[in-house]
Amino acid sequence: MGFASMVRPTDGRTADVVSLMGRGIAVTTITVSGAESTVSPELYDKAVEHIETSAASAVCFTPGGHGRWVLAAPSEVLLVDAAALQGISPDLIASIDGTGGGDPRTAMLDLQWRLNLNGHRVFALDGAVAPWSAATIGDEATRVAAILSSLTVLPGEGLRGPLTTVAELFLLSRGVREGAVDTSALDLQRSPGGDDEGRLTVSAAGIAAALGLDAALDTITADMHTRASVQLRRRVPDRALAPLVPDAFGHLLGAECAEDRGRLSELLDLCGVRPALDEPLHVLVVAPASGAARDRAQRLAASLDGHQRVRLVDAETGGTVEADTRLESPLHEQPDWADVIVLIASTFDDLPGAAQSSAPIVVDLCPVDVVEWLLDGPPSGHRSDALQSMLTRADLVLAADSRQRDFLLGALAGQERVNAAVYDEDPSLASLVRTDRDGLTLAAFCRRPIRSADSNLPPFVPPVKKSDVALAVQYLREGGPSALAERVAGRVRRVYKQTARTLR
Repeated sequence: MGFASMVRPTDGRTADVVSLMGRGIAVTTITVSGAESTVSPELYDKAVEHIETSAASAVCFTPGGHGRWVLAAPSEVLLVDAAALQGISPDLIASIDGTGGGDPRTAMLDLQWRLNLNGHRVFALDGAVAPWSAATIGDEATRVAAILSSLTVLPGEGLRGPLTTVAELFLLSRGVREGAVDTSALDLQRSPGGDDEGRLTVSAAGIAAALGLDAALDTITADMHTRASVQLRRRVPDRALAPLVPDAFGHLLGAECAEDRGRLSELLDLCGVRPALDEPLHVLVVAPASGAARDRAQRLAASLDGHQRVRLVDAETGGTVEADTRLESPLHEQPDWADVIVLIASTFDDLPGAAQSSAPIVVDLCPVDVVEWLLDGPPSGHRSDALQSMLTRADLVLAADSRQRDFLLGALAGQERVNAAVYDEDPSLASLVRTDRDGLTLAAFCRRPIRSADSNLPPFVPPVKKSDVALAVQYLREGGPSALAERVAGRVRRVYKQTARTLR
């Protein structure tokens, strides 16, 4: 554990407060509306320790926290590894600080959710949060607009529409309910008479939600642009975060009391959102039909204990099995079903479409000796090309031992995968390639899959080889016809030797 040099913020605004020697971590404190932090020194130290040991990238302080992993929880203070804020819009930080418009408390929840999408853990420690109440209609309308904007940006495509619908129903109905609006006056069949009365008394609380909804519609175009940017950067699939969504959704809507939570739960059921939230993570495993690789695949399926849906694909026949039942769906449709893809001693050729999938991909080479596997392949170099394709795309590579890990690190470096983005997140590079003889790392990744740190970088494009004509011109310029003839003769000898080896 490194030594911490602590500088506590005095004004409560965004500030670098910790520099940890050894890992070079800078921890930033972010507070709602720039208020002075009320977190005790002891709790600060505990939060910093979580970040220093990589147990979390950020820590919030919320009632009943107790070290839980949260998607978003109400908090007036957030400690976060400054490196995790890369890719977070400065406008969002300004909104939390109270200098950028919007609702600071909602922006604080939004930030935590985005950190999770980007592959960072947010832990919650126990801390007090002051109750919030709108001072004016404008304040409440601003909060409602901020909530709906966040729900336009944050959830994946499958959840965005349903969650936004539930949020609108909840916020509007609560505003009418809390405003004690007599809606029976709107039912002319049950309340005949008074048709000439053109007024309906509505309290401030009753119209704030409607005004907020109207304001959210005005910004929806800008919100969709923000959504495109946020979703492009996301590294964790929605179903990996789904167990945390109900609590975070409730906090975002301000449903903190038992009555509000019960009503929100009813709306989630009524609008059919619950099945999507309860659907287990989809794990697609490709392995040969027998041998050590198949045994490893079956141990993985057993270790997940039904909390994930697992499909096993036979790398040789393409047959797919789920829960001992053979599926008739085509092999090329399986990558679209998967939330995480595991290739055990297999290649992309065994699962068409996998290379183009947005799901996190594990390349597990533990059951094979990589060098022998390459040498035993066909002379055409098919396996070396297959390995190169997998290393270009893999989010995690697993090796049997340190020798194999070193070999794979070299191959990954050749594909520009050992880069600043990966190194900044994890100087050990264990997030990219590691040894895993017992399969525990593989199982842990399948429970919480995450794209690699460089998954949002432009793909590596190898240097373009010169054409034969360009090379011929170069050799003529460098040494004349004799140099060109010498080069041609050398190539003829190489081709002859390769052909002779193949015929044997």
